[in-house]
Amino acid sequence: MANSAVTPTLDIQMLAHLEKTVGHEIIQFVIQQFLEYAPQQLQALQNSLKNSDLETLSQQAHQFKGESLQIGANQLGSLCDQLENFAEAGQLEAASAHLVKLEPEILRLKAALSQVNNDD
Repeated sequence: MANSAVTPTLDIQMLAHLEKTVGHEIIQFVIQQFLEYAPQQLQALQNSLKNSDLETLSQQAHQFKGESLQIGANQLGSLCDQLENFAEAGQLEAASAHLVKLEPEILRLKAALSQVNNDD
């Protein structure tokens, strides 16, 4: 039995529903844009943290959370939500320790999205 506390990297049903709503070509474009954007967003988060700019870090994490959840990247969205909370609470060390979890999740998400694309 799966651990209910673990959020899946990619909500396949949500992505399938989105594809039915907007069409295959649009969802492929959105996925491609997200995959190109995610490393840039990660770099921006790292830069805000390096500059101890918790307000910007919170705003960026909030934005990235929303964009992640829109494509069914629930685990990445959850990580961004936690990062946003640490930034809002002024917890620089916790935010720093938490930020390192995003890159491996982005890589898992990229693999999951590639698998979905290959299933077509």
